[in-house]
Amino acid sequence: MKHSNKHLLLIHGAWEGAWSWKETISHLESNGHTVKAIDLPGHGDDKTPTSEINMALYANRVKEELIKTKGQVILVGHSFGGFVISQVAEEMPEKIEKLVYVASAMPYEGKTAVEVFEEDEESEFLENLIFSDDKSTATMTRETIKDIVFTGATDAQIDEVLPMLVVQATAPFFEKVITTEERFGRVPKAFIETTLDRVISLKAQRHGQKMLGIEESVTLEYGHVPLETAPKKLANALHKVGISGNTVLA
Repeated sequence: MKHSNKHLLLIHGAWEGAWSWKETISHLESNGHTVKAIDLPGHGDDKTPTSEINMALYANRVKEELIKTKGQVILVGHSFGGFVISQVAEEMPEKIEKLVYVASAMPYEGKTAVEVFEEDEESEFLENLIFSDDKSTATMTRETIKDIVFTGATDAQIDEVLPMLVVQATAPFFEKVITTEERFGRVPKAFIETTLDRVISLKAQRHGQKMLGIEESVTLEYGHVPLETAPKKLANALHKVGISGNTVLA
């Protein structure tokens, strides 16, 4: 039997930070894994101005962490984090044992994240964002956060989360992630589906998987942010795909 201990690097989605993985990390560590979550620029404790944020900056932050890490990691991305980890996999495939997408938008056919969401007719996401006058940042109301993004969360959970959510720079949403079969394509991939998702519908999640040729998936009967609403079940799903093999050739 293969040793189940894996090194996981967790990448949060838009508006959030490394803090969003706290409970999931605890459960993963109890399964014997080595786990770390980082703040992307402008998120959590990182104070990078929103005006400076783009996809390259996000990807470079993850790559810095990979360079410091011995061996390969399982790179996990939640929501928009799926675009970020895809860019990183194109640039550093040799450092990634597997990509795991959690309720993620994924780049295919050169589409931007905004284009992916626009094509999702069942998504309630874009129509409920509040953009700044110059469209450079976006925020959300408490109602949108509770009902659409953190579907299934309690009021107490929302009260805890709200002060930690940042104003989101929108530039990365409009940037393309161009991948190649020679690099991104050779990294094994898995997907954790969320059936009650109102941000990216299950139909869109499965279309993305088909477009990227992902055949390994775990289905959770939860909304878009199982990191907060079902951390133990998410950790179990990550454990399952983490020990299932398929290591990329360096």
